[in-house]
Amino acid sequence: MTVSSMSADRSVKGTGRSGKRLRDVAALTAAAVALGMAAPLASATAAERDAAPRLAVSAAAEPETGLDALESLDEETAFAGLEEALQTVADIPDEVLQQGQAATEQWLRARLGDTAGEGRFQTMKFDAGGCARGILLAVGSNILAIGKIYKVKKAIDKLGGIKKVVKKIQDKKKRGKKSFKNAIMEVFEESGTGIGAIAAEILGVDQVIKNCW
Repeated sequence: MTVSSMSADRSVKGTGRSGKRLRDVAALTAAAVALGMAAPLASATAAERDAAPRLAVSAAAEPETGLDALESLDEETAFAGLEEALQTVADIPDEVLQQGQAATEQWLRARLGDTAGEGRFQTMKFDAGGCARGILLAVGSNILAIGKIYKVKKAIDKLGGIKKVVKKIQDKKKRGKKSFKNAIMEVFEESGTGIGAIAAEILGVDQVIKNCW
């Protein structure tokens, strides 16, 4: 074998070994990249699996709000609270409501026994229950507009009084399998367009729900 042919043979073998090393390095690099990508994916998947039960528990534990909260009460408790709330609204004198927020707050405080009241709005001190407190809180924080309370009070009169209103709501709920909110809206809507939504708004305020039921 000539010197040139031996050199050529060594060159070919060297090239083969070099090519193999390059292929090995490439394979190792690809494996490392794959592992590097797989680790975050595995972590993300594990985190998602861990988060899913917490999300489900959180959604299940979320409390009902507004009038929807009444659906979980027994019928007697739900309607007793409804009657008390409507009675509190109906009892506020027209002249008090016409004088605005300050006079209405004063009357409600007097009803709760916080003060004896003054002048023409003076009333006996007695505890009317938490319902008046709930309406007082809602009025005082400007959640309930006095004008809306006045409209619902007039609607109660137009519909025949507290007992008839409550009976109508009971009938709507039983016959039509309606929610409290829909039954209340439909009954009060009989007294005038738009009154149903106002009644549901007043009765569904958090402060009223928490103190009347």
